[in-house]
Amino acid sequence: MRQIDKLDITDNKRLVLSVGEFRGSQRVDIRTFVKLKDKDEYIQTKKGINFNAEWVDDFIKMVEKLKDTKFE
Repeated sequence: MRQIDKLDITDNKRLVLSVGEFRGSQRVDIRTFVKLKDKDEYIQTKKGINFNAEWVDDFIKMVEKLKDTKFE
């Protein structure tokens, strides 16, 4: 997987966006990473999603709807 971007959620947790190939198909992976204690290194967790790259346009449309959403 090739990392595209990351977003620090807390001091020891980050969200990482990656792309790569799995079993012959291009995949997008959005996963939570946690920082190791007393180190500046993050490790991948099982928390996240992975989907076919063909869905990127639809996924972006879905996420863009958050701009108009009122959070209560």
